[in-house]
Amino acid sequence: MNSRRKFLGSLCALTSAAMLKANSFSDEQFKWDEEWDVLVVGSGFAGTAAACQAIDEGAKTLLIDKMPVLGGNSAINGGAFAVVNSSFQKVRGIEDSYELYVKDILKAGLGLNRMDLVEVIAKNGNDAYEYTLKKGVYYRDALGQFGGHSVPRTIWPEINSGGKITIPLQEYIMKSGGTIRTRVVLDDFVRDDNGKIIGAKVRENYDFIFDPLKNEDDNKSGIVKFYKINGGVVMATGGFAYDVNFRQTVDPKLTADLDCTNHYGATAYALKTMMRNGADTVDLKWIQLGPWGSPDEKGFGIAPVFAIPAFSYGVMVDARTGKRFVNELADRKIRSDAILKMHKNPDGSITHLVVICDSIGAQGTTKANVQRGIDKKVIRVFDTLKELADFYKIPYEGLKKTVDDYTRYSKNGKDEEFDKPFFKFNDMIPDLTKPPFYAWQALPKVHHTMGGVKIDTEARVIDKNGNIIEGLFSAGEAVGGPHGASRLGSCAIPDCLVFGRIAGKNAANLAKKEKKC
Repeated sequence: MNSRRKFLGSLCALTSAAMLKANSFSDEQFKWDEEWDVLVVGSGFAGTAAACQAIDEGAKTLLIDKMPVLGGNSAINGGAFAVVNSSFQKVRGIEDSYELYVKDILKAGLGLNRMDLVEVIAKNGNDAYEYTLKKGVYYRDALGQFGGHSVPRTIWPEINSGGKITIPLQEYIMKSGGTIRTRVVLDDFVRDDNGKIIGAKVRENYDFIFDPLKNEDDNKSGIVKFYKINGGVVMATGGFAYDVNFRQTVDPKLTADLDCTNHYGATAYALKTMMRNGADTVDLKWIQLGPWGSPDEKGFGIAPVFAIPAFSYGVMVDARTGKRFVNELADRKIRSDAILKMHKNPDGSITHLVVICDSIGAQGTTKANVQRGIDKKVIRVFDTLKELADFYKIPYEGLKKTVDDYTRYSKNGKDEEFDKPFFKFNDMIPDLTKPPFYAWQALPKVHHTMGGVKIDTEARVIDKNGNIIEGLFSAGEAVGGPHGASRLGSCAIPDCLVFGRIAGKNAANLAKKEKKC
């Protein structure tokens, strides 16, 4: 514990007057390589939304990403987007409210959330969705209910992929006069004598080398350049789930053997850069595991996509008994904690938990997604429950009783064991009676880091003294506060898009202000 505090404290200590002075330059004594109104760092949901909005405000905008490909975690995200009072809810007669949305987010976050940030997300999520429509994003006619949500409010792009949102936004940036560059890493900020950020030190032609156990600070590749920034820098650099050294500093339990759903570039490099420049942080210790990971595949994979109908319309059982042990639609933290609590046997071996749904429940995702899972041997298909039980070595009588009980609960509309909500799919309530049966093994994976820099409702980064760092904005997973102890599923995209747009607009407005002066 003391070593963790010492490590984090050492980063904050680098905000001394000497450090600020070393990064302070005037135009007379410093040669800039390029000049921009807005610099956006990161090309996921938050970064592309920020760049689009900055361009719409008339700003000369550059978006950079340290990786050789665009999109970050957003590109491999499942594309689930929770929106209040969307057209999808209205046409289906679903009653929802901002207050209920906020309540659900606070419950998942154990009440540790920043209420002011949550309210901004709730009230502006539908506007963000409609903004993406104008930028060329297409959504399929579907509405789902993720674990922890009181009502169905989750939508998806035409394919369950966040790339179907980020790519149209990236295309808009390029065709609207913006510039996008890959393999450019931001090393530091340039600040004037008052501490305002007026530029950035970067390395172009940067070669990212994946090694979760090594410090990215040791990578010195690339050519140093200095960009003058007239407005603001938007840090949309994501989380640090793949940075094993950093994440163990804040949570030693998250060892290297625990798989991660993120892309390889999800490190703390950018976060530490902001911390060295005085940025305050919140909730770093809260790191979320995704309960829908599978030990039968690496990374994000197909299991999280199939988990949506499987958890909604099926059961998760202990393979040693065939019994349920948790509400399959509880929030991610509750389910992950429940799985990790019981998957290890007394002798140290592991018995994976099994998620099961029938043929009706499987229709909750596309046939293509189901087939992908089958082809990868992550999803298994059985004509009878007995075959399923034999394959996973589940006691058949225990499993049959669980399925019979669940079928009775669903027909009566009341889960007598875990109070799981039931709702219809295609005018039917799936009840585990219609073969074939689909199953997969579940094992949580490191998924989302709730902690990050502290911002206000205008996406301005706050320093350790509670003051605004002028010229520095942040949005998305780089920010701490909105999600408290655990992010509610499908709330990342509205968070990223809403605050990305706010950051982009305010960074552009700073440039307008400077030009008037």
